[in-house]
Amino acid sequence: MTTQTTNNTVRELADFLKTLDCVAVTTHVGADGDAIGSSAALVRLMLSLGAEAVFCHAEAVPGYLGWLLPDDALTELPTGHDLLVVDTSRPDRTGVPMPDEGARLNLDHHEDNPLYAEYNLVNAGAAATAQLVAELYRELEIPLDRAAAEAIYVGVRTDTGGFTFRNISPEAHELVADLLRAGVVPAEVNERINRRGSIEQLKIVGIVLANAVQYGDALISTVDKADYERTGAGELDSKEAIDQLRTVAGVDVVAHLREVPEGTKGSLRSESVDVGAVARIFGGGGHKLAAGYTRKGMKPREAKEELLENLEGVVDLGGGR
Repeated sequence: MTTQTTNNTVRELADFLKTLDCVAVTTHVGADGDAIGSSAALVRLMLSLGAEAVFCHAEAVPGYLGWLLPDDALTELPTGHDLLVVDTSRPDRTGVPMPDEGARLNLDHHEDNPLYAEYNLVNAGAAATAQLVAELYRELEIPLDRAAAEAIYVGVRTDTGGFTFRNISPEAHELVADLLRAGVVPAEVNERINRRGSIEQLKIVGIVLANAVQYGDALISTVDKADYERTGAGELDSKEAIDQLRTVAGVDVVAHLREVPEGTKGSLRSESVDVGAVARIFGGGGHKLAAGYTRKGMKPREAKEELLENLEGVVDLGGGR
């Protein structure tokens, strides 16, 4: 297999997909709504093309998203399956280890994606990778049934913050109109993805908010092992709390640093600062205004000090350190 150095067109990808007989779809570690939504929609697309198609991911699929998949996820790449990767900016972040022959498809909307597969379609202008999957349905003239439409809708809805982020576009709204015509009921989807929380999740979100500290134009919250033990929650339960942190007025960068077994995971958000560049300092990546990284062997408080050092000169920290 050889990798490409330029993007393929939607037509080229559509023609390529028609040649495949047996595929496994995966996405990035720490999967979110767009990751699972675009994966589920692509699996259903391949099934419609007559291929054998499965979803594989070593990590557990978040409970509020599992209903999107046609079957239970496999934890390993099955033998003899071509690997199709969606919504994953780097090959070292795939949900299952990359095989020696590499990935056959890389479908993504992260601007720092290096085009690592045999076929690549990376469009940073897309609101979500699910939007690109929808383009493949259209190009292949495969009608969207309700299940595929719901998967695409979840991808677009979650990656645009409920259609409030700056990455939303007229094209994305036009796509959503088509998805509603295909049977998506927004109120029902909202019920399934936003009203599946637990009391433990509610408590850890409260801890995240209580631990938030403002440093001038930056707001940073840390969560450690003791917080998880006190609330009975886990890392995934606290992950989405960053959306509540973003509601604070007068800050340019929001960071959520949470302890994981390997160290600290950091999520960064902004409306004006290139936090993707900040994340890349620590070996992470993502979008310009939404990015993340992992610091192995580092506690959240240590990661916070390191982050503050690197935010010096990027935003006004107000002398509050």
